[in-house]
Amino acid sequence: MLEGSLNEENIKLLIIAAVYLILFTTEHYAPYFKNRHLHLPHSLRNLTLATINALISTIFFIAILKHILTWSGNNQVGLLNQLNLPGIYSLLLALLLIDLWQYIWHRLNHQISWLWKFHQVHHADKDMDASTGLRFHPVEIIYSNLIRISIIPLIGFQLDHLLLYNILLLPITLFHHSNIKLNERIDKILRIITVTPHMHRLHHSDIQSETDSNYASVFSIWDRLFKSYTMRPIEQAFNLGLSSSYSDRQWNRIYGMLALPFANKTS
Repeated sequence: MLEGSLNEENIKLLIIAAVYLILFTTEHYAPYFKNRHLHLPHSLRNLTLATINALISTIFFIAILKHILTWSGNNQVGLLNQLNLPGIYSLLLALLLIDLWQYIWHRLNHQISWLWKFHQVHHADKDMDASTGLRFHPVEIIYSNLIRISIIPLIGFQLDHLLLYNILLLPITLFHHSNIKLNERIDKILRIITVTPHMHRLHHSDIQSETDSNYASVFSIWDRLFKSYTMRPIEQAFNLGLSSSYSDRQWNRIYGMLALPFANKTS
């Protein structure tokens, strides 16, 4: 069981690596925010934090997650198991429910002050690029995994549901965090269905009303449905990150990112 789980993690890592390399190259030649001379060291710091988080997930949560998925499936626990829909409909409903949970959970991380202490590490990056999509505090990874494990029996997710969702989520997350310049028309068409770089870029704006919007992960419909969608012209200038006090170099080093939730700073 653990061996199979590690193989699935390897597949995810290969997907992340391939998509990331494409986006990193595109950011270099067609950036939205220009004149970023520290692209590589900035990305390496974020990827180092991502590696720490990947190790935490693999060592502590993968086997537990697989066990919970097997148990809920064998015992027909949860909404999806009780509905007993045909395979394709069960899969589509599962993808929507997982993504809805992602939206709710992301919004809670902004609205509950204790959760925000750790989630702000993700938002404190004033040079957001594809690597920012993997920049999270390890404590956030731990409590997010614990909550996810408790949600699985309630909804009745299966392993195939989570694998397919992750195959969608990981490239899209890297894409909408990337510092690539899309034509406004293309961005507008894409965000009818999914989250685009400009849509999510505004979520990382230093204006709080924009930071507290555009929470969706894969499907953009949730922000429109729950009235948290915001937009501005793609050419209109704005700044990323939190308040100016977060711009200090120390908060973007590995130690600084790990220490930030405990620094009693306010955004």
